[in-house]
Amino acid sequence: MRRRAFLMTTGALSVGRASVSVADSGKGVQSGSDPAYTIRSGTKQETEVFVKNDGDGPTALLVGGMHGDEKSGYRAATAITKWRVSGGTLVVLPRANQVAIRSNRREGTDGDLNRKFPTGEKPESELAREIWGVVSRHDPDVVLDLHRSIGIYGYHESSVGQVIWPTNVGRANEYARLTAEQLNDTVVPWSMPFHEFRRGGEITGSRPMLVHKVAGDLDRPGYIFETTAFLLDLGTRVRWTKRAAEELLSHHGIERRGNS
Repeated sequence: MRRRAFLMTTGALSVGRASVSVADSGKGVQSGSDPAYTIRSGTKQETEVFVKNDGDGPTALLVGGMHGDEKSGYRAATAITKWRVSGGTLVVLPRANQVAIRSNRREGTDGDLNRKFPTGEKPESELAREIWGVVSRHDPDVVLDLHRSIGIYGYHESSVGQVIWPTNVGRANEYARLTAEQLNDTVVPWSMPFHEFRRGGEITGSRPMLVHKVAGDLDRPGYIFETTAFLLDLGTRVRWTKRAAEELLSHHGIERRGNS
């Protein structure tokens, strides 16, 4: 009750501004590879939302490009918009902060977008409110936010790379650990032990970030995924980010179908 009531009071402010290109169930389910709808239409922040659905099942929201200089996050998310899935609905906002992405900077016109989502309050910019409107519209069972750090957590000061940070909800902590182990077994070379993934501490809603707000306001599983630019080229970071997303989605009942 707490979660849905909060969605109604804070998300409804933004839903009405979204431009829907395909009307289906009221959630903008698309056909083919076209976007389902856009947010911030007619502004420099205009950006697309993709919705993949295959029958009844859980709904996941995946976000890339909160920070414009973190290419692996938005490039992986853009590739994921082309995936087919089974067993639920995958909503993808691949390029959340278009202004920051175009300038290849962490921040856009309103500062750091991922510091505009205080728990228990309305998001602090128009773009953040419309992103929260996407959350309200689809009411996801899980949220993934894809990022990139400069260094490696525990080795480089103020760096958070090679970590999956889960919310303190449900089995998110366990799924983050299993996903880290899977990545270490399948994609991280044995010769790169410092690049092994690990599970981060639980997110509780204590900071004004999107996934923190998912934990604090909605009491839902969510994850911040951080790979690192340290000794990794962009192609590798994108590949590992996509693999992490595939594994986390699978734990929440949404399977990637085929290799598309």
